[in-house]
Amino acid sequence: MITEQVFRKMRENFGKVSSWAVWADVISTPKSGTGDLSVFESRDLLKTLNPDYVFVGLNISGGGNMDDAPDWGNFHSDYRTHNDYKLRYALKGTRFWGAYMTDIIKKHADPDGGEVMRYLKDHPDVIKENIESFRKEIACLGTKPALIAMGGKPYGILSSSLGGEFKIMHITHYSYTISKEDYRKRILEELGFNEGV
Repeated sequence: MITEQVFRKMRENFGKVSSWAVWADVISTPKSGTGDLSVFESRDLLKTLNPDYVFVGLNISGGGNMDDAPDWGNFHSDYRTHNDYKLRYALKGTRFWGAYMTDIIKKHADPDGGEVMRYLKDHPDVIKENIESFRKEIACLGTKPALIAMGGKPYGILSSSLGGEFKIMHITHYSYTISKEDYRKRILEELGFNEGV
């Protein structure tokens, strides 16, 4: 749970590039409702949000002007080629539901993680700047969360830059070609979460 003040501060400073692990319910198809951002207007939302965990991706994959992006829209796409719905399915009913979600590299949209890593290799100052920005972002939450890297690329960056400061876990990225049921089973095992316990 977080306070209204923290929520407003996070939205004002990071709402265009981050989100929370809260999604609308499935309406019909597995991807339906994933992009419904009205869940962030719920009166009970603050009771659901959980700043003890932060899921971290590499970068925003979509293009366009991020200043025009809707608040909390990251990780909430129902676009046919996106797999955000797997995260919804995997996290529903677990202690990770409501966690904060963000990317380690901000304002560098590219769907190709390999290209992003090549860019970062040629521009190490970008990593340094983003790590400092990430520290400030996490500090705004007011907790010392466990970081959950979604995929090997953000895990490598987080481990090498913040390994001494935070507990860092690694899960398979949700774009991995696997059923939503198998994805849930896999990442909950990776997180050490036993269903039914």
